[in-house]
Amino acid sequence: MLNRKVKVISTLGQSTDERIENIIKSELTDAVLIDNYYGTNEENSERIKKVKQYREQYKTNTAIIFDLDHIYAQNKYKLIRIDFDNVEYAIKEEVDFIACPFINGVEEILKVRELLNKRSSNINVIVKIDSKEASENIDAILTYADAIMINRDELGMDYPLEDVPIIQKDIIKKCNKAGKEVILTTQMLQSMVYNPRPTRAEVSDVANATIDGVDAILLIEETAIGYYPEEALSTVNRIVCHIDRNYDEEEESELYKTKDSGIAHAMSLTTKYLIEQTNAKSIVTYTRTGNTAKFIAKYRPKATILAIVPNEISARKLALTWGVYVDIETETLTMEQMSIKAPEVAKENKLANVDDYVLVTLGGDSKQGNFSPTDFLTLKKVK
Repeated sequence: MLNRKVKVISTLGQSTDERIENIIKSELTDAVLIDNYYGTNEENSERIKKVKQYREQYKTNTAIIFDLDHIYAQNKYKLIRIDFDNVEYAIKEEVDFIACPFINGVEEILKVRELLNKRSSNINVIVKIDSKEASENIDAILTYADAIMINRDELGMDYPLEDVPIIQKDIIKKCNKAGKEVILTTQMLQSMVYNPRPTRAEVSDVANATIDGVDAILLIEETAIGYYPEEALSTVNRIVCHIDRNYDEEEESELYKTKDSGIAHAMSLTTKYLIEQTNAKSIVTYTRTGNTAKFIAKYRPKATILAIVPNEISARKLALTWGVYVDIETETLTMEQMSIKAPEVAKENKLANVDDYVLVTLGGDSKQGNFSPTDFLTLKKVK
């Protein structure tokens, strides 16, 4: 297991067709993006089939994202509508996420959700911030999106280029505060489409995105059509892991300064200080839906989060979440059994060693979304 907190997403295309097995096996990517721009439905169906085959073979939880973004106006760069046939395709292929462009307001997103619900699909919706209108409506979008994708390429068509970095930082902060995953993309390591090494500016771009608080970084052309897809993935992995190990945020997060935010906030604050005082290596949390792990991740703890979930679907829904790794437990355990087993599972997943402390949280997920991540909190030593 590659112990990275910022997740990595690779776009599949011609350059990865003979490399999918190694990419999945080596866990160079947490998720893959399928885009009709880089293949026909037949080609993409074969890619999806291979990803599912290899993630089963190598016991990984690689998530599959399908990008709806490909219908454009004639002689115009911008999208004009969502192709709902593509939503049907994503449902048929049983992907984990769809990346949805922001066309005519929140109404379009609600139409996509309505179709997913009508088909009893558990696909999560990533909304793209790809226009001035989308950027200005970020607060409303966060209400309806499961995650956000910042598309800097298209944002740069609506804003002066010098404004995009400021907008990017603002969106990341809002996503972090809302507890919604935020993905950054566009030309992260663009020179690696043709070269085996990135530029120093690209390294700084990836590093600064990591420092700013993104949950995931998406490579597009670097993997889909580039000459060095695995090298590009290895490079972004190396950068985000190095920043995580060596960059220490001195300023306390604004989230921790929030007052009167309820028991869940207070318990997360307690978790933060317990980690600092005991140097706990990981937080082990039992969660049915994954919501508990997402809530803890929102506070960006120094320790890695190990979410123990009941099935593969819940596991893949956490593939884009900062700092979260998963283990699957199909049996129903008592609180005592969970508490005893947690340190063992952390050690098995190489997230803690003998004599390390792990912080164990047991909480109740709620279908209504109102949940406390720590109904029960304890420290356990790995034996």
